[in-house]
Amino acid sequence: MVALMKKSKAVKVTAKAKATETKRPKRNEKGWQAEKSAMTRLAILEATIQCLLELGYANTTTALIANYAGVSRGAMMHHFPSRMSVMRAVVDHLHKLRLQEYLELMADIDDPQRTLTHQVIRESVEAAWQYVNLPSFLAYQELLSASRTDAELRQVIDPVEKDFEKQFLDTAKAVFPHWQNLARLEGAHDMVQFLMKGMALSHMSVRKKARAKRVMTYLTAILYDIYQEANLIE
Repeated sequence: MVALMKKSKAVKVTAKAKATETKRPKRNEKGWQAEKSAMTRLAILEATIQCLLELGYANTTTALIANYAGVSRGAMMHHFPSRMSVMRAVVDHLHKLRLQEYLELMADIDDPQRTLTHQVIRESVEAAWQYVNLPSFLAYQELLSASRTDAELRQVIDPVEKDFEKQFLDTAKAVFPHWQNLARLEGAHDMVQFLMKGMALSHMSVRKKARAKRVMTYLTAILYDIYQEANLIE
């Protein structure tokens, strides 16, 4: 009798557990599909950047992108039905990524609570050099260069480039609060931007690191003089 009661109790516990399991909410299928779709999309964008860096714009096809991303052609076409659609998406992706990376590199350099010294300016110059050697910067430059002769790509990249230049300068103004003379800051910003971009894209094969270091030393001295002169004008 006791054994029968124990068995009956065990059956009730099992039934209760099954009932609880049945009532437990299942994983949101829509949420999972959206997450999976976002992950696939990101993988395709990152694969596109890798292709641009390794193969160049002209050789970056949707088939190669799918291969680099590790997705099927069907998945690739589902997210991006044409080559230009993925290029449009990667331009927007790089636009946001480059601004974020620049802000992260520069955020802690010019502190309003400390003097803007020669060393601090040197740190900002080195951060700018680091920035133009990031994969995001180099991949975007590949697209920018290709847009010179590709009218369809140029239509995609022109408005993004204009918006980036504005936001890039606004970010520079925000992260360098000591530069009260905005006209001088804009001039200094342009000089750093063009010089760094030129060095990064020159593909110097002979003593590139040593030459870049020497240029950065000269640039730091020039920027410090500009800053000091701007303060005197103020």
